[in-house]
Parts: sequence; C-alpha cells; structure tokens
Amino acid sequence: MAASTGPVLAAGAITAANELLFGGGKFNWRIVPATAGLALALGALERIAPSFAVGLGWLCVATVLIVPVGGAPTPIENAVKALGYAK
Repeated sequence: MAASTGPVLAAGAITAANELLFGGGKFNWRIVPATAGLALALGALERIAPSFAVGLGWLCVATVLIVPVGGAPTPIENAVKALGYAK
C-alpha cells in the first residue's frame, strides 16, 4: 500500500461519516469510487514524486475538514455545534 493511501482513505471515511450522520441520513455512494480513484491516482503519482503525493493526501484531509463537501456542513462546524460553542 502506498504512503498516500492512508490519508486518502481517511478523507473518504470522514466525508462518508459526515454525510451519513449530518447530511440527511442517506449514504452518498459516489464517495466510494471517488476515494478509490484518488487513492489509485496518488499511488501512481507516488512513484514519480513520493513526498508530493503524500502531501496532496494530507492536504485532501485538511480540505475535507474545512470545506463543505456535499449537503452537510463541515466536520469542524458539526463538532463546534456538538460541543456547544456555536448557537
């Protein structure tokens, strides 16, 4: 398994869980092939530029946490609301 696959799978899992829990209770099946395709693409890129591919994987995780993807708010926004820091 490539070093960039872990962060990509984590980003896909965070997105899927966020959509399932806070996006109306429906599972967005398009996340699975998108995550698999990105993992394969970064795995191929890792043969050419390993540190760049791993950095893109971690940038994907940061993006998923900050930018709203799909119909649910971001995981950071949901955590802030759950902890009672937002109205």
